[in-house]
Amino acid sequence: MREQCMAWSGSCRMFAVPVIFSGLTNQNTAERPTNNTGNQNDSSTENEGAEKNAKENPTAVVTVVKVEVTKNGNTRAVCRVENGKDDQIIIAKNGVGKTLQDGLNKKFEIEYNVMKDGEAWFAIRAKQL
Repeated sequence: MREQCMAWSGSCRMFAVPVIFSGLTNQNTAERPTNNTGNQNDSSTENEGAEKNAKENPTAVVTVVKVEVTKNGNTRAVCRVENGKDDQIIIAKNGVGKTLQDGLNKKFEIEYNVMKDGEAWFAIRAKQL
């Protein structure tokens, strides 16, 4: 049966067999491949992973000019960017949206992501200045 199954053909196995069942397969457990990737406790790889998780989002200082609540409950704020010429549309949800709703004509530092349309920003964090 083993010879006909692709999982057991040649020396390549699709499934790893636990040590408990090693006697049933008539294969030596020493044949299992080992992971020789070097030092597994390498701190540089841990730091790289932390840097990816703490990816920096762009920030901007804005003044809220107009605020609307959309029909699905999101906040749509029209803001004047401190170093920009045009007004910027900023979408926010939950606590960030509530903060912007209460901040008409106030200055905020926001952390944001650019939305798919490339024009609107989605506010992740807002801090009143």
